[in-house]
Amino acid sequence: MGPMPRIWDDTVAGHKDKLRRTIVDAAVALVAERGRADVSMSAIAERAGIGRATLYNYFPDVDHILVAYVVGQFDQQHAALDAR
Repeated sequence: MGPMPRIWDDTVAGHKDKLRRTIVDAAVALVAERGRADVSMSAIAERAGIGRATLYNYFPDVDHILVAYVVGQFDQQHAALDAR
């Protein structure tokens, strides 16, 4: 396993947002590598460099993490369209 990602920030809100993004990125990467059926919350926690209890404080299950990713992608596209 490589170095742990730096997920702390100067503010609590910034830390929570950064950790949430780290979790979503870890889940998306694992799904891309293994397929959805082979991705567990334990694997996501390990990839994100956090404990499972911390992960469950942010998301109840893998599907909620993936929904957060899709919503984030939608928000980015919407913002890009608004900018045009």
